[in-house]
Amino acid sequence: MSAEPESARSRIRAAVDELRPELIEFAADLVCEPSVQGEEGDAQALVRTRLESLGLEVSEIDASTVDGLENHPEYSDVGQEYDDRPNLLATSPGCGEGQSLLFNGHVDVVPAGDVEQWSFDPYAGEVADGRLLGRGASDMKGGVAAMIYALAALERAGIELTGDLTINTVIEEEAGGFGGSLATVLDASDAVENADAVVIPEPTGFDQWIANVGVSYFRVTVQGKGVHAAETDNGVNAMSKLLPIYSALEELHDERKTTVHDDRFEEWHEHTVSLNLGTVRAGEWASSVPDEATLGARISHAPAETREEIHDIVEATVREATADDPWFDDHPASVEWFGWRGSSARIEPSEPIVQTVQSVAETELDRPAHAKGFPGGVDSRFFVNYADTPAVCFGTGAYNIHGTDEYVPVDELVDLTVALAVLATEWCGYEVVDRD
Repeated sequence: MSAEPESARSRIRAAVDELRPELIEFAADLVCEPSVQGEEGDAQALVRTRLESLGLEVSEIDASTVDGLENHPEYSDVGQEYDDRPNLLATSPGCGEGQSLLFNGHVDVVPAGDVEQWSFDPYAGEVADGRLLGRGASDMKGGVAAMIYALAALERAGIELTGDLTINTVIEEEAGGFGGSLATVLDASDAVENADAVVIPEPTGFDQWIANVGVSYFRVTVQGKGVHAAETDNGVNAMSKLLPIYSALEELHDERKTTVHDDRFEEWHEHTVSLNLGTVRAGEWASSVPDEATLGARISHAPAETREEIHDIVEATVREATADDPWFDDHPASVEWFGWRGSSARIEPSEPIVQTVQSVAETELDRPAHAKGFPGGVDSRFFVNYADTPAVCFGTGAYNIHGTDEYVPVDELVDLTVALAVLATEWCGYEVVDRD
């Protein structure tokens, strides 16, 4: 039988309230798993067990078996094998012909860093003062728990979706998502190919990320001539030769932040794109003139730009910075692109999934859920660019993510679970089933 929307929502709220202790416990259990890159297997085992307890059939995607992954333009070898690090898919089939929805979330986390700087054990999964504490609580094990328990709440509430709802948990997002969401998309399972929309509960502050910049890493290496420090003037200091390039790239950052614009980003951020000069390495000994110097950097590009255009701009900047120095005629600076090579992506604010998320956030959370751009790389780009599926990120606040003393308020975790469950009913359609 069907039910009025408010009746269904009341059922969902009541179900989430009943499941609150389980939700928190499961999220805490995930936090207890130190699932840094390469060690996501145990966290995925917890997810599998919980999904199977909901009566779902869970399938695995092993990135090493996905055709075309290593030849994909976004793929980069991050130095880890994929054995015992599966991506998981589980679908709750709809009872009718409603739209399908896929919830995607990553279980990997960045390292905790110096644990002595934390005021609590980053992997204890402790709950204190209304907060779940630990690495990944906010980014994004809390979100993973919420999307799973949104499905559990629907079952508890006696609500059957008319469209399919798929839970997809992935690895390696923090390192670029190549063996995670990219492998999931390229694997081309029915659940992914048939999804009408994707929602990723990244810590967005209950706004929506509907666009992201592309991200590329590069390094510039220059050669010098090494000699003993006592004969400094007979050598060529590679560090000195690097300085004009460093300055030129700083100027490129200043130029691009004033000339490259996208309202999706600049309504919320100071500028759309950036160029960060992150590392400089030169020399091995204080009494030797360094014979090599290397600069490592990260540059972003707007959705209206391509990765190839950005490569050309950087390489031309390096050439121009060295053009007047005859040393570089025989010792040209090299530019190497490595690691992250993420594409930009965007969907329009008018997309039905964006409008549906906004409606649910306003009615259930009394929040506006602004549609904005995110100035970094996120997994939604894979679904938008390579599965032709609209994808948004929507989740709790970001509390010390990638830093010391990460946490997430438990109430926000509960709110997100309610919102995702209601979102599923609004997007997929539903029937209420009386259960004895």
